[in-house]
Formats: sequence, structure tokens, C-alpha cells
Amino acid sequence: MKESRLFSFIDNQSAFTLHFLDGAKLMEDIKKIHNIGPVAFKFYRDVVLSSMQMINFMKSTENMGFYIDSEDPYFRFKVEMSEQGNMRTLILPEEFEDFPQSINGKARVTKAFPNKTPYSSVIELKKEPTRGITNKVLKESYQTKTQIVVGDNGDFSLMFSKLPPSSLAKKFDEIVDLPLDNFMDKHKDLPEQIEKEKLEQEKEIIQFFSQEGLTYLGSKEVKFSCPCSKERMVANLLTLGDKDLKSAFQEKESLEVRCDYCNSLYEIRQSEMKAQ
Repeated sequence: MKESRLFSFIDNQSAFTLHFLDGAKLMEDIKKIHNIGPVAFKFYRDVVLSSMQMINFMKSTENMGFYIDSEDPYFRFKVEMSEQGNMRTLILPEEFEDFPQSINGKARVTKAFPNKTPYSSVIELKKEPTRGITNKVLKESYQTKTQIVVGDNGDFSLMFSKLPPSSLAKKFDEIVDLPLDNFMDKHKDLPEQIEKEKLEQEKEIIQFFSQEGLTYLGSKEVKFSCPCSKERMVANLLTLGDKDLKSAFQEKESLEVRCDYCNSLYEIRQSEMKAQ
């Protein structure tokens, strides 16, 4: 299966950008790693395909965490991503399947910068539809004129975003100042057309959107990638007190530690702990 990619285009006449995420490979990998059932997969699909569009707002070397804290029913969902397009995700409890149609709780966004204090924002969710969570975060936290649409019958998403008034807009010869709703209405048939065309190759995707009057800006691969390692697992165990560490090993020479994000197993020996 080909890789998942996030494509960026611009409408020179109205100073809008349109971003297309072909997420089929990404969702297939997540499904395999987390052994997701059909109900959970629908939730993963809506949230992951919409939240990964936030990469478009990230700066170089920036990392972001997007979290959903649902209270009724109780579950915690995490998506962590980098500007380079790497991501990982998990849900707690691990076997949770009772996903509601709407969420009561909070959405949190945390951005980490090198040598800077992390930025965090918290958005209250009251009966918020799953597909509307990312749009609500973008509106209230980023305060952008942006809307994300997730495909009904395909693993893709589209983000329509109006460029802010700036010197960038002045570079265009003629600007038609369309409201966001009008621009989306202009391209309202795109999701259905994308599903019908079954776009797979990079050249096909670029040509398809170019025929819509959009100029191609570039793309990047989006993939599941976990930076876990045995060294990190040892470091995590060392945060436990001596009493808890002794209890964890319980006279055993080694124990297995599993990464919640990618399910990788690491065998850690007592001697490795003492060597630190």
C-alpha cells in the first residue's frame, strides 16, 4: 500500500488554501497496531484524519499533542504529532469500544518548542460531535477561518482555510474576498468526486486539484512512528521508587514492558536497572 501524504494547494484568486490528507495507509497501520474494532475504528478515523490537518499550522521542529478527555463515558484519547508528519496515538482504557455520538469533557492542545515553555489550551466540549471537535479547537484556540471535512466513504480529509490579511495576499494580482462558507460551497462536490475518482498516485492527486483551479504548493508523508526505545523504558522505570521497583521485579531476573503507543515489547533485566 502506498504512503499517506498531506497535500497543500492554494487558490490564487481568493487567497484560500486547501489541504488534502490521503490517510488510507495511516489508518490501516493504526488499525493493525491497536487491533481496533469497527466501532472504535470509526472514532479513530474521524479524530485522526481531522486532527492531523493541524500539522499545517505547525512550525519547524514543533511537536503537538491533541487530547480528548471524555467524562461520560470515561475514556482518554491521545494523538501526538510532529511538524515532519510523524504521529502516534492511543486510547485508554485500551479495549474501550463504547464511543458516543458526541463528547462531554475537554479537548486539550499542547505545543512544545525547543528551549521554550510549552503552550497549552483547553476547550470545553458539551455534546460535541466527534467530527466537530477539531474544528472547534481551531476556531477557539487558533481563531482561524478554517473548516475540516472528513470523507464519508474514504480515508481522507480536506481542510479549507482562509489566509489572514497580510502582505502575502497583496502578492496576488486579483483577490476575490470570499467568505469561508462561499469558498467551501464552491468546492462542495470535492469529497464525492474524490471518492469517485479513487485517487491513489501523487500525480493523479496533483492533477485532480489543479483542474479545480488550485495551485500545488507541496506535500509531506504522514505516518505512524513511535520514538520509544529500551533506554526510554528503563528511564521510565527509574522514576519509580526503590520499593515499587522491587515489587515490580518480585525476585524475577527480568520483566516485559510494553509501549502503549505501538505495542512494542522490551525485556528489561534487573542488572540493567542497577547499571544506571
